[in-house]
This record gives sequence, C-alpha cells and structure tokens, in this order.
Amino acid sequence: ADIPAVIELPTDRSRTAIQTFRGDIQKFQFDSQLTHKLKNLSQKSGSSLFMTLLTAFVILLSRYSGQEDIVVGSPISNRNRVALEPLIGFFVNTLVLRTRLEGNPTFIELLQQVRQMALDAYAHQDVPFDQLVETLQPQRHLSHSPLFQVMFVLQNSPVSKLELGDLQVTQIELTRGTAGATFDLTLSMQEKESASGTELIGAFEYNANLFNADSIARMVESFHTLVE
Repeated sequence: ADIPAVIELPTDRSRTAIQTFRGDIQKFQFDSQLTHKLKNLSQKSGSSLFMTLLTAFVILLSRYSGQEDIVVGSPISNRNRVALEPLIGFFVNTLVLRTRLEGNPTFIELLQQVRQMALDAYAHQDVPFDQLVETLQPQRHLSHSPLFQVMFVLQNSPVSKLELGDLQVTQIELTRGTAGATFDLTLSMQEKESASGTELIGAFEYNANLFNADSIARMVESFHTLVE
C-alpha cells in the first residue's frame, strides 16, 4: 500500500516517456576476507547472506535517492517442494521486497526488519508477480516498470560441472556489452571459489540511457565502502 511510484535515483539523463532498455554492466568483487566477514555477520544475526547484502543495498539506494521507503524486486526459484526440485522447467517468480528506513535505524535493526520481511515474502512466493500487479493495479507508466525499478539477485547455488561423456567442457564468461537492461538498476552477486577462498563476484547492470558509466563506477565504490 502507498509505495513510491518510482525510486528517485539521481540519473545523468531524464527518464524518457517510453521506457528504454539499452543496457551496460560493471563488475566488481569482494575478496575472501570481506566475504567471510559478511557470512559471519549473517550467522551471528540469524540472517542469510542474501538478507545481509540486501540490507546494505537498500541503505545504498536510500542514501542515493533520499527516500525512506525502498522497494526492490528479487527472483526466487519457487521450488519449495521436494517433488519440484528435479523437474526441468522455469519456475522462477519475482518477489517485491519493501523496506522502511524511517527513524534512522541501525544496521542491525534494519537487518532484522529485512529478515522478517523476506521470510514473509518467501511464505507467499507462489503468488505470480503479474497477478500481484493486476490485483494492486498501480498507476501504470510506459516510462518505468510497475512496483519496482531496481532488482537484487544473489546466486549462491553451486554451478555443477557439465559432464558430456569424453568431451571436456570449459565455461567461458561472455561480455554482454549493450544487452538490454530490464530495470533501471540490477545488482547481481554470486559466490565463487578462488585460490584464497570464497569470494563474492558482483555486477551492476544498468540502463545506459539513464546512467553514465562513471556514475555507476562511483556507485560500485560507494557500495564497497558501505559494506566494509
């Protein structure tokens, strides 16, 4: 109820009347020491790594936008029954995650709010996103997506090695370049094993018609500083 129509991030160019999808991406990483500290903080506070990173991201968005009511979308696998786990198919749904920052809460206070909010969202993860939009009927604009314009993704399931008989398979990362950006901003993070331990690999995918590359580079620096 009464969520902001749009997140007011400072953009380099005005939003056009019709949403554009020209995108770009900037990558970064958190070293194994910082990743280990984040996991320890999560365990001590009874939260998941997803909840801890989302809390930090929400604070970043609040400081950049000056808003205290932050709405972020996030995909969820929606395989919450054992019988669904081995099935081939696309079950992913989108959750709308809302965080309130009124009263200048401490990080731990905000983390507890995000934890409870996420658990409540997980309990209703099978409600289709399009049904939610249809029921809530927010005022629609061609210039931006409904309910949220920023997404957060944490991929923490290990990617299994592909076995194809005698073939040797090597995974190669592709540069997406100016691929389409579905939202104004998407933060994607993934756990990855390195020689020094587990690291978090991150990427900001952004709408290049709204943001310049140097603005996103500063946002990456801000996020890294905030998390540290």
